[in-house]
Amino acid sequence: MIIRAHRVQLIWSPLVGWVLLTCTTPQAAAQIVVTPPGGVTAPVAAPDNVTPASPAGPTGATGFPTVAPSELSITPPPAAPAVPLPVLPAGTTVQNPSTQLVPGTSDIVGGYGTLVGGGGAAPGGEETGYTLGSFRLYPQLEVTVGYDTNVFAQSASQGIVASPYTSIQPSLSLRSDWLNNSLGLLLSGGFGFYSAAPTQNYQNYIALADGRFDIREDTYVTWSGGFKRTTEALGSPNVAFAQAPTVDDTFPFTATLYHRFNRLTVEAGGTITRYLFTDYSTITSQGLSGPERDRFEYEERIRFGYDLSDDVTFYLAPSLKQIRYDEYVDSSGQIRNADGATINVGAMWKLSPTSILDGSVGYTSQTTQGGGGTTGDFTFGLRGSWNGYEPLTIRPTITRDINQSALSNYKNTVSTTFGFDFAYVLHSDWTAIGGASYTTEQYQPVEGLAGVPPRTDTFVRGSLGLLYTIRPQVQIGPVFEYTQGSSTDPVNGPSYSRELFSIRLIARP
Repeated sequence: MIIRAHRVQLIWSPLVGWVLLTCTTPQAAAQIVVTPPGGVTAPVAAPDNVTPASPAGPTGATGFPTVAPSELSITPPPAAPAVPLPVLPAGTTVQNPSTQLVPGTSDIVGGYGTLVGGGGAAPGGEETGYTLGSFRLYPQLEVTVGYDTNVFAQSASQGIVASPYTSIQPSLSLRSDWLNNSLGLLLSGGFGFYSAAPTQNYQNYIALADGRFDIREDTYVTWSGGFKRTTEALGSPNVAFAQAPTVDDTFPFTATLYHRFNRLTVEAGGTITRYLFTDYSTITSQGLSGPERDRFEYEERIRFGYDLSDDVTFYLAPSLKQIRYDEYVDSSGQIRNADGATINVGAMWKLSPTSILDGSVGYTSQTTQGGGGTTGDFTFGLRGSWNGYEPLTIRPTITRDINQSALSNYKNTVSTTFGFDFAYVLHSDWTAIGGASYTTEQYQPVEGLAGVPPRTDTFVRGSLGLLYTIRPQVQIGPVFEYTQGSSTDPVNGPSYSRELFSIRLIARP
């Protein structure tokens, strides 16, 4: 059974495909433009040629922003069954454990913004966008007006600051309409304004391109690259407190070669990501400064898949990763360069045309140079979408990864997230949306530092909204979002609760 587009489609995006199931934040407190656990924005429908990606999340098991090969191709590999993902709110993805509830962000500017091509129909079956030769242009505007009860994500003893806010997010995507090969372009921005907390105002940008080059019917190359500016939201996991948040400029590039041998598929590729951080206020002594976090991250991966049937695919996915910081030795005398290895085994199961699950288990290790020791742990993941009951779509998410730490006394963190999000059609024009997640961030102390105990931060998030379709291209509705942070370190760790009340408007010509 499928969700009927004219009942629940609140915004059709040709930019978002399986990346919605593997990555990933809304935007308060200055704002990472990625969708957080339990966050909510406008529903986004995936195209009908999208195939699930390999088991990597937005951050790989060793803290690298991992983008699976099929996430970077406009046309998915035929190795796995093509599944049209059902309509879901763009802001309800719960895959990224290192983000914060931020109002007004959609997945169009989340993650690495895969430019997945696919249908351009509006909720009522009308075509959206504009034809430009052999391309189609898709503009969109999202405006959110709301109230944040705790802009700086602080405890009551530190003083709570509340503020009205406005978030504006325009975007333009251009997608090719070719029989062979493909090309996609995305330009997007996110601009936030806080009347009572101007230090939290932000300006984020994304400029991305991706494409596919068909060599033969069973062989092709995909690539993706561009620029992304995000702002680290205060109160997020693995973010050091500062009066004004740190800005992260990211330059990712990925290339992947795909080939099919009957039921066996092989994908081999690599990713290079450049990170540059800029601080706009003094970071506390527990955090690393921007220049100390500047780095290159590399990943080499290969994925072997076997189609047991048309609906079930098993895969084996080993990878190698390297982290190289600009400052070989930071101000604390630490060497943070690291090398990692990961191996995952998993399966994708297509339960129905609109339901699919992708689960994996594995082991990863990361060794820090200069005697920093090795962090090793079992990792696991579950992504997918269930639509067994026509009006209801549920997307569960379970992730466990090792990430780089932004704190000076800790070399990395083990992040674990359990979450889900949903969309439920109450009426032909009304849809309830929401989600919830539980995240733990286990910090691993730098080897040899005395008096630095292990630390665990915990974040609980949830959201609930009701959206009304005025017409196929215009939707509006209220959204409530809640997050709470706590820590085993009562002095330096988070201790806050936060509510966001907003009205969201989405327009699509």
